[in-house]
Amino acid sequence: MSRRVAVVGAGLAGVATAFELAALGLQVQVFERGGSVAEQASFAGSALLSPFVPDLNEDAPAPLSWRWRRWRAGHRGGDAHAALVSLSLLSLARTAELRHSLGLDDEAAEGLLIALTDARRLAAAEAKLEAWRALGLAVELLDAEQARRREPGLNADVPLAAALAFEGAGAGNARLFAQQLRHQAQRLGAGFRFHTTVRAIGTAGSGLTLRHEYTPPPEAPTRTHGGEREAGDTLPQPPGPQEEHFDAVVLCNGLDAEALAGRRLRLAAQHEASVTAPLRVLEAHPHLGPRAGWIDTSRGLAVARIGQRVRVTGGLAVTGARDRHAADFEALHRGLQHWFPGSVLHQQVQQGQSRRSLATDGLPLIGAGARSGLWLNLAPCGGWGLACGAAQVLAQQIARQTPAIDINLLGPQRLA
Repeated sequence: MSRRVAVVGAGLAGVATAFELAALGLQVQVFERGGSVAEQASFAGSALLSPFVPDLNEDAPAPLSWRWRRWRAGHRGGDAHAALVSLSLLSLARTAELRHSLGLDDEAAEGLLIALTDARRLAAAEAKLEAWRALGLAVELLDAEQARRREPGLNADVPLAAALAFEGAGAGNARLFAQQLRHQAQRLGAGFRFHTTVRAIGTAGSGLTLRHEYTPPPEAPTRTHGGEREAGDTLPQPPGPQEEHFDAVVLCNGLDAEALAGRRLRLAAQHEASVTAPLRVLEAHPHLGPRAGWIDTSRGLAVARIGQRVRVTGGLAVTGARDRHAADFEALHRGLQHWFPGSVLHQQVQQGQSRRSLATDGLPLIGAGARSGLWLNLAPCGGWGLACGAAQVLAQQIARQTPAIDINLLGPQRLA
């Protein structure tokens, strides 16, 4: 069994992977170039916990070359959608289990509705219901009146044909979840090194060598409170490149994984914008804003309740791995006003952008890499909805246990 494992990246995927490995008794060391957990793509991404639903979302804008590669990848055979659905359902169950058993409080809200805005989308959903249920998805078709009863803050003047409701789905604060899970991983013995950049991974005997370097920002003061270091702090490390030996290395560092993976992954960048604002509280209008999660695929946006705040995410776009993308935050404001008018305090809005890795076929990369002992956990298409399940299955594989489900079709070998 691999005993000493390095995890590269301390986003939600990296923290969840570290926890699951430590829970199985492995020695875990996490390396993160930032100053704390969930500072990049996990910081202000979608707050939804949703199962994977095949053929639901409309494609995001993308370069023609990438769309061509994706079309070719989709015709190579081997349908992975069933495995992805199973993984997402496992992940939702694992997230609920961790919340309960560890006492995690991430401002969770139960419930997720997907708007069917017109008769065409309603008919398309009705045609797919049995196929979704055959994959194990517990989905209910609500008429417009039923949907408005579940989300009384919806704009009464906006046309709505129906809505889909998925069991076990909801919303929450992914960054808060990651912060609390990090402390649980530390209690199990996992170590976290922040402001540390992994430069290269090499082969050494039966294991791997990881070359890393302490790269703090120009000013990185150490903060203490009552003698105990705060979550964002890191212990200073020796200057210059350092090498350590590990039995296994897990790459959870998104677009930066390709440089360390030892093979070309052809990753693209998936961009997403977000706006987060405090919920407006008015006694005369007690139902302002969403109760949980709301998705409008026609506008490409998701609205979620996070405690006393509302987060809207959308504007998905695909570019080259190093390209930038200008976010249209106004479209998110218009979408929120369309569905939940007057629900937030716009003068206190926070804007965010995230960049995630995206494989050619749009599916996650979860499994053994090109080198023995190297593993990948890159699951952007499901976000938080896949994080805990992917981490659990991958940890079981690394520990040479029988995984909860078979996700071989989601492994990096399919891109060979």
